[in-house]
Amino acid sequence: MPLVNLDDVRLEAYTLEGLERLKRLREELVAAPVEICIERARHITEYMKHPEVDPETAPQLYRASAVRHYLAHKTAVFPDDNLLAGTTGSKRKSAPIYPEFIGLTIWSELDTISTRKKNPQLLSAADAATLNLEIFPYWIDRDVLAATKKTYGNKDLSIRLLEKMVFYIAGKAGCISHTVPLFRRVLSEGLLAIIKEAESKASVASGQEQDFYKAVAVSLQGLLEYAQNLARTARALAQDEHDLQRKKHLMDMAAVCDNVPAKPAATFREAINSLWLCLIGIHAENINMAISPGRLDQVLYPYYRRDMDAGALTVGEAMELVGCLWLKLGDNVNAVPQVSEELFGGAGTAPAVTVGGVDEQGEDAVNDLTYIMLRVTELLKTREPNMNARYHYEKNSREYRDRVAAVIGTTKAIPAFHNDVANIATLRNQGTSLEHARDYAIIGCVELAVAGRSYDASSSIMMNLAAPLELALYQGTRPTTGEEVFNTLTADPLLFRSYEELWRAFTTQTAWLIDQAVSLNEKMAAFHQRHLPTPLLSALFEGPMEKGKDLIFGGAVYNSSGATHIAFADVVDSLNAMRTAVFDDAFCTMAELLDAMKADFDGTPRHREIRQYILNKAPKYGTEEESRIGVSRALIRFLYDTYQSYTNYRGGPYRPAYWTMTNHSGHGKLTRALPSGRLSAKTFASGITPVSGAADSLTETLNTVATLGGVHIPGSVALNIKFTEIRNTEDIRRLGDFVEGYFRQGG
Repeated sequence: MPLVNLDDVRLEAYTLEGLERLKRLREELVAAPVEICIERARHITEYMKHPEVDPETAPQLYRASAVRHYLAHKTAVFPDDNLLAGTTGSKRKSAPIYPEFIGLTIWSELDTISTRKKNPQLLSAADAATLNLEIFPYWIDRDVLAATKKTYGNKDLSIRLLEKMVFYIAGKAGCISHTVPLFRRVLSEGLLAIIKEAESKASVASGQEQDFYKAVAVSLQGLLEYAQNLARTARALAQDEHDLQRKKHLMDMAAVCDNVPAKPAATFREAINSLWLCLIGIHAENINMAISPGRLDQVLYPYYRRDMDAGALTVGEAMELVGCLWLKLGDNVNAVPQVSEELFGGAGTAPAVTVGGVDEQGEDAVNDLTYIMLRVTELLKTREPNMNARYHYEKNSREYRDRVAAVIGTTKAIPAFHNDVANIATLRNQGTSLEHARDYAIIGCVELAVAGRSYDASSSIMMNLAAPLELALYQGTRPTTGEEVFNTLTADPLLFRSYEELWRAFTTQTAWLIDQAVSLNEKMAAFHQRHLPTPLLSALFEGPMEKGKDLIFGGAVYNSSGATHIAFADVVDSLNAMRTAVFDDAFCTMAELLDAMKADFDGTPRHREIRQYILNKAPKYGTEEESRIGVSRALIRFLYDTYQSYTNYRGGPYRPAYWTMTNHSGHGKLTRALPSGRLSAKTFASGITPVSGAADSLTETLNTVATLGGVHIPGSVALNIKFTEIRNTEDIRRLGDFVEGYFRQGG
């Protein structure tokens, strides 16, 4: 039977008005305020204060028992008539507190977080008092950053650089996250089968391996207890319910939770609810920053097809269930302090759903669910999930390509397009088998993962490339941080006699800063291994159950750490500007350029003249001229070689990437004028995207960015292009043609 059986892949007959439940749930979710939920923090802290397992002799079992304690006591709430049972927190839209990670960053704002202007998060006086007096004091020297400082000292340079906020961000201070679990086994066998396997293996294992298997069984049992509590609560509510429709809804929910995730999913509804409950379990163990559901059109398709063939499901009902999951994925955000809202765009969780592309045999994988998920995305237009569409220009149809383009036209933002040909080749270059590479999914923003096989930690490092550039130009200092000298690795830039000397200084400073960031990632990883193992997440991966190893110890089939980069385009343009204005054309001296930068190019007529020369004469990244010179390619290759020279604590490589979320805005605000002519505090270009207006045409931009390829960018890229309007079929086709042309060039 063909994979696509829909009469109309656009599903235009289905609207929000016709899908009344989804329309109502969407309106309720959008209107609901974000409320800080302290339930997890309270239960986890309670267990750690009075543990039943010795944290020193059995740290994995200790962590698992704390997670089980929370899940077993987690409040079962049914805030609406969503067809899926379970909630991330206890509120309609929760911001759960994770005190072992970044929870304590809101401590000083407990009295103001409910009323701040940007994205207020409601916190009751009683919960604020509990955090202030009972929970946060316990964690004051126990969260990741505090404990790492306690071990290595406040003067550790890698930690001080992190705390300055303008060099790099260390992901492990805030999360484990940034990966894609594999749900196929849970859906086909149920958690009881995994628990049984873990208990059997624990009985013949010893030491750390035995502790791991015991921890898996304990943490998964906690998730089953939560599902059982949901079933009991639904039945109790149904008993007191007079509305017959609501009563049936609750009884149906109870029946679903009786079966999944403990047992194999028997229906499409059970499969979706089982997957959602597993995500809740993962969030009990781990802050939700880009824990991504993966290739849902592939994972859920067998259950959809079986129900459709049996006449037990209609397309409309499938859309309703998919929409219910989309809305559940938006039931939580991260609790973040004011500074994160101001500088980095705040509290998104970025769970990524991936559709389309090819299957493990390299054949077209687009199916009915692909189109259903695209239509639901088009109708709901919600922030979560982050939708991603794989496109293989040799295997997928033009109809599919243009359908994705049409959804982008409607939502104005999603899905993102991903090049199957380039991405599969990139993963193969990293040692991934062909079959596994073909089954890749997207993490969070754009990062590549082999679902349930690669543990990627793709946001381990977020590096601001403007930082090493300024270190090279200001002899180891950054204007933003004052006169503190962080290193003296390079000479006075006024002594540089050639571009090659400038390049050596910049790359020397960049390599040093990368070394500091990698060093800190490894230090924090040691804390994670000791105190924050992830047995529940590990149970949803291939590798850990076979190896008897938690993910944090290298249990996955593939292991890597990701490093993404901010200000790529601005730094490339700055290097080209100095090459042109100072060394090639001798229009100004390095001293004159630095003086102009310190004056934000507006102190004297000469300063303004220098800026205009740079803006009009220097090659810009994203143009054919810059591509021929090759500074952008040289920087890509330098960063690739530098990161790949390191091996992480799990035995895998560091993978450079170029996506910035909103960090290009925040770090731009904290950076002074650059040699490119960019003024102080201006936003950097995002991801791998050229500075706005750099090229004369979109075609030139796409062709030249495509020359960077993908092999040396294993963490992937975000190229953000804005079309002013997509109004009709011709506009949709043109957008698809632009994307395909870029992909065929290797982008």
